[in-house]
Amino acid sequence: MPDITPHSDPSTNTFHRVRSPCEVLRDDYMRPRAMSAHELARRMGLPVGRIRRVLMGEPIDAECAIRLAVVFGTPALYWVVLQTEFDMECVRREHEPGGLGVL
Repeated sequence: MPDITPHSDPSTNTFHRVRSPCEVLRDDYMRPRAMSAHELARRMGLPVGRIRRVLMGEPIDAECAIRLAVVFGTPALYWVVLQTEFDMECVRREHEPGGLGVL
């Protein structure tokens, strides 16, 4: 399982890129296992459309995090933190100089 290490001051590291949860799911968990969206949906007990939406960037909610944890043997909190860190980075970027606003 990849480490999640929150960065203390993102303003000092302009090259830091937080990977989206869908990238982590696809690249670190599904590809190494040659797992399709259909197979993941079956194992999670969810419709394949839901899995496809997550793989396209729909946020991972608590229920999905718990199901991913069961399938991949991770803590559910791992998926929640991935999603939260990604969401926070998106908001930070919106509020950087030249972004949509200032916090």
